[in-house]
Amino acid sequence: MKTKKKSTMAICLTAILAFSPVASFAQATITFSGEAVALRAKALGISLDLSDTGPLAASGGNLSTSLASVNVLGLASADALKSTTSGSGTSSQSQSSVASLSLLGGLVTGDEIEHQRYLQQWTGRRHREC
Repeated sequence: MKTKKKSTMAICLTAILAFSPVASFAQATITFSGEAVALRAKALGISLDLSDTGPLAASGGNLSTSLASVNVLGLASADALKSTTSGSGTSSQSQSSVASLSLLGGLVTGDEIEHQRYLQQWTGRRHREC
């Protein structure tokens, strides 16, 4: 009888150990990441981030920021800077846009610049990035 009880306990322990990785995988927590910056510049050891949402919380949510207009020492100017980042369900998304941009006193210009970045995540792991 004692041998049967020991073998039953051994079988139960083996089953628990065998299925524990599956149970922990099923309970994995989804985490999110994202950040949007409309204008990021570095020159002469100075860095500048404008319309920066900051990092998205691991639990997800929505962050948004905007600037009507900016002029940095005549070297860079931009109008209507907007950045958003969000995470919910199984994906996170970040987007930034600038209505007009002028660099180096008008040497380089651009209108309606938009950048999007999508991250899809399942069980805390990034599966697709565009």
